[in-house]
Amino acid sequence: MKSRGVAGGDGEAAPNEGRLTPQHVACLDFDRLFFDLERYKAERGWHNLNITRCGIANLLADTSWYRLLIPESELVFDSFEKVHRWQEIAGSLLRNYVERYYTFRKREWELPHLEYRDLDEGDQNFPSVAREDDSEYGYRILIEESQEELIHKLNELKMAIKQGDLKPFEFRGLRAIWFDRHLYQPLLALERGVVEISPAPLNSGERRFVENLKTFCEVNPDRFESTELYLLRNLSRGRGVGFFEAGNFHPDFIIWLVENEVQKVIFVDPKGVRHISFHDPKIEFYQTVKEIQKRLGDPKVVLESFIVSNTPAYVMEKQWGKTKTEMMEKHIVFQDEDGYIGYILGISET
Repeated sequence: MKSRGVAGGDGEAAPNEGRLTPQHVACLDFDRLFFDLERYKAERGWHNLNITRCGIANLLADTSWYRLLIPESELVFDSFEKVHRWQEIAGSLLRNYVERYYTFRKREWELPHLEYRDLDEGDQNFPSVAREDDSEYGYRILIEESQEELIHKLNELKMAIKQGDLKPFEFRGLRAIWFDRHLYQPLLALERGVVEISPAPLNSGERRFVENLKTFCEVNPDRFESTELYLLRNLSRGRGVGFFEAGNFHPDFIIWLVENEVQKVIFVDPKGVRHISFHDPKIEFYQTVKEIQKRLGDPKVVLESFIVSNTPAYVMEKQWGKTKTEMMEKHIVFQDEDGYIGYILGISET
């Protein structure tokens, strides 16, 4: 967890790591913490989770389960205003703990019931717009009526999609990405909030990953003569494929590599990693997914997971105190380096 006030350039020293001591905890409002957690679990429908004030106190007395990155000055007892900050920190830590605990217990129940299923056109990962008479595939874009030029451009894009005219489209930060190996066309990316799009458009890291993968396929066509590659943008919670065993982790993309009746299914998540631990469940998922593969026991399916870091390796070496080799052993690759796509796919470039 990173506190407000920890910021700066990539060349900074490693941030200070602190703890909430018994003196800090003594200043907290436990009734507020309790009712905040009750509201948090109710919002998520976790009605079978029991929370007690005593349990909260015991958790905060134990500092071994969290890592708090915070300026040392923020923990000094020199202002009552800081108590409000400590209250926020304690609440955030407890919410994270509750989510991890609940998903861990849910994982224990769900794992024996996991199974593979075929992906079909009714899958919720395919964007659709509900209408009174029916639903159809597509995006929903909300825009002010006064934006006449943008509306005209969007109508042009809509017509191009219907006609299969896969020409480049970019206007006011909105970009359509055509990639024939993605399971639907196009993917939309948005650099500025000029419109509201549902499902959510690609962010810059996700867009860059798709473009890098597309370039790799175009530059190395011979590598796919006997191997089929498919890509699908995995939607967020409630629609896409998620893993409770990794803190309700929804990787941004799913890649299928099919060769000789064997499918390699690769979950890929482009993200900044400066604010997460080296042992975060999303990173450790590279091992978790192999446990799932072993449990499901299908010799024709191989599961893999990768984190694509948009934070450079040298920054994370300094922050985590780990070498690049150690990070790559955990399937963390770096988006600013050539060759990371081939490493994910297990395919060398020509």
